[in-house]
Amino acid sequence: MLRLVGWVLAATVVIGFFAPELQRLADLPAAKEAPAPAAKPKAVAFGRAEIAADGRGHFVLTGRVNGRPLSMLADTGATLVALRASDARAAGLIVLPGDYTARVSTAGGVAEAARVRLGEVEIGNIRVTDVDAFVLSDDQLGTNLLGMSFLGRLKAFSIENGRLILNQ
Repeated sequence: MLRLVGWVLAATVVIGFFAPELQRLADLPAAKEAPAPAAKPKAVAFGRAEIAADGRGHFVLTGRVNGRPLSMLADTGATLVALRASDARAAGLIVLPGDYTARVSTAGGVAEAARVRLGEVEIGNIRVTDVDAFVLSDDQLGTNLLGMSFLGRLKAFSIENGRLILNQ
């Protein structure tokens, strides 16, 4: 009986140790599969959101990434949504040191980033699924960026009277 308990305990420790890596591997596409075309955003309903500019003229907002609230800066100059590593972890993303294989240009220079796909990004009542993103280390990215991989999938976005208007 004691031997059985020992085996169960050992198996639990091994599974717990490898679980994050197994989850990451389960989320990877098959090596020979062609990438699927980007899916059209799935909407809960037609959405509209308005974000007022701050004192510097920036559009800072609280969005939700995979259901977790995150502060973000709307940035039409960012090709993809970009998340700080600590916020990506909070949103349930598993990013390992070896995943930082992309080189990206940031305001602070060239940085290494990990490419990920976000299950959903919500701004107000706008919801977009399967959003491409980068994860950068916290010291390379001062704030999360709401980039064109989200904004470009909207019906329209514009700036009117000091407000960013998003329409889905």
